[in-house]
Amino acid sequence: MTKSEGVTGRHRLPLRALAHRDFRVLWLGMVFASGTIAVQYYAQIWLIYSLTGSALLLGVLGLARGAGMLLFAMFGGALADRMDRRSLLITVEVATLTVSAVLAALTIGGWIELWLAFLLIFVASGVQSIEIPVRHALIPDLVQREDIPNAVALTTAAQMGSFAFFPVIAGFVIDAIEPGGAYAVSTVGNVIGIGVLLTLSYRGRPREARQEPLLRNVREGLTYARKDPAISSVIVIMFAMGGLGFAIYTSLIGKWASEELALTPGEYGILACVWGVGTLIAAYSLAFMSDLPHKGKVLMIGALAFGPSLLLFSLTRSLPVAGFAYLINGAAWTAAGICATSIVQVIVPNEVRGRVMSLFSLHFAFAQMNGATLGAVAAVVGLETLMVGTTSLCTIVVVILVLAVPNLRQLDRRVEAAVSPAT
Repeated sequence: MTKSEGVTGRHRLPLRALAHRDFRVLWLGMVFASGTIAVQYYAQIWLIYSLTGSALLLGVLGLARGAGMLLFAMFGGALADRMDRRSLLITVEVATLTVSAVLAALTIGGWIELWLAFLLIFVASGVQSIEIPVRHALIPDLVQREDIPNAVALTTAAQMGSFAFFPVIAGFVIDAIEPGGAYAVSTVGNVIGIGVLLTLSYRGRPREARQEPLLRNVREGLTYARKDPAISSVIVIMFAMGGLGFAIYTSLIGKWASEELALTPGEYGILACVWGVGTLIAAYSLAFMSDLPHKGKVLMIGALAFGPSLLLFSLTRSLPVAGFAYLINGAAWTAAGICATSIVQVIVPNEVRGRVMSLFSLHFAFAQMNGATLGAVAAVVGLETLMVGTTSLCTIVVVILVLAVPNLRQLDRRVEAAVSPAT
């Protein structure tokens, strides 16, 4: 049996997407890119916290990240639909390396100021927001249609799995050589990631979108998502999870870990590693399936488990219980994210996929930007009240969406209809 037969035959391997050489290269690049982002993510939190100690300014950190993502992401998706995605991805990695090196040098040299840190983080987040939709838009070009769910699961495992290992590394690096040193270490991942992408054989193909104005391309992506009830319902539930739950994780968690759980950066890195282990369990469990059956149902189960697990985390001061809640929360977030991404990848045609994926990824921007609101509320009512109230609201909103939006309960039928012509 040839390799292609092994991939497309009746008894396909659980990790069959890795049989495609270019996908293996893309996946390996994601491992290094995600590890780099994870280290920088924690370095940013502890840099701003060390400079200010303020919950409000930690929220502004989320605002800076989210604003950069919001501004760049949709244009990144349009560029992915009109340019060679490989070249665009390498360009993004070079830009990320440059910004990270500048921030590392300024921090280590003691020249960093708060406004400049926010500006550079804004730029870095904007550039990085282009990368994820481009990588996901590349997947259907590198694997066969029936392998897309497996490829998405593996890509998400690489993306989210970095939070299983790199928080520990980042925490102890920050303890030893402070956030600037952690940033300097992270640039190594950028260099390796660029080297990996240079070996990608895929060179892209001409795209009709490149002949049209960029803003028109962006509007077309928005229009497509708005008119497709399945896509719009997936986006809504991911926005609810991101804005009301993940926003806490992206901005206020450093202050919570330090003041409520009495943890150092290194100790919190170990706890955050547990969250990452949850992501790995969910991602590789889904990847090892011969397919991802009932993607819509798994999406709803993950969404329903996400809020309560984060609520439990906010109510406890016991580290074992907090670790258990974090484990479930990481698994729930990842399972929902993998299934949501797979649904979008299968349903959306190639010519608009980059734009829709960038719109889909905006729930990360919303989560980051909402950190500013949560930080302001925490400054008034206290961090504990904010955590409990927000996670409770997240749980209630997701339950209402699942019960009240019929399109969410019909996602499996829509995916089956999209896949069946190709089988």
